[in-house]
Amino acid sequence: MASQPGLVRRAVFSALPPSSKPAAASTTRLAGFPTRGGSFGILSTGNARRADDPNNAPDTGTESRGPSIRGARDVVIMRIDLRVPTGDNCLSFDFRFLSEEFPEFVDEEFNDAFIAELDGSNWNAGTKEDPTITAPLNFARDSKGHPIRVNKVGDTTVRARHAKGTTYDGATRKLRASTRVKPGLRRLYLSIFDQGDRIYDSAVFLDNLHTSRAKKCRTGVRRSL
Repeated sequence: MASQPGLVRRAVFSALPPSSKPAAASTTRLAGFPTRGGSFGILSTGNARRADDPNNAPDTGTESRGPSIRGARDVVIMRIDLRVPTGDNCLSFDFRFLSEEFPEFVDEEFNDAFIAELDGSNWNAGTKEDPTITAPLNFARDSKGHPIRVNKVGDTTVRARHAKGTTYDGATRKLRASTRVKPGLRRLYLSIFDQGDRIYDSAVFLDNLHTSRAKKCRTGVRRSL
């Protein structure tokens, strides 16, 4: 997933459901990934190894039996410890969000989400009865400040055509998340979770994690080249 030697010191899971296989590394080219190098990472609310299965069902789901965490279910939080080189000020990675919740749960309360945070993780999904998400540290957000979900519009809109070749019914286009970063030891938190239910699976493909020296580093999400 990292394209910069020495950037990642280690990676651990702060939260990981006990069943299924919610995380994987893949060398199979799929939906435009990897974007750099020969492999990429997958985080899922179900079984990440099913990402390249034929899309022959509208409701693919794998029981993960994850406990409720911060009002969400099947929560995966990956913590990546970084060593940012002196002079670098911008952290970026490529991703694509994919989901079986499209189109059934567009504009509904059942809505999976992907969140990226730096140097702390404090997102909260409320409860099943109050399906809101607060994530003040999230930088993987659209132009209106919302996390990446099925309900979004604009560059982060989920479409069926973007999921071609995967087991999922819809996906975003290839996107890039960026944020300003200071040199030294930093922690990146990548989270994906079910909100309101634990039935339909979602996933995020991740690659090309790197830092750079940039005159302008715009926090948020934009199309990946």
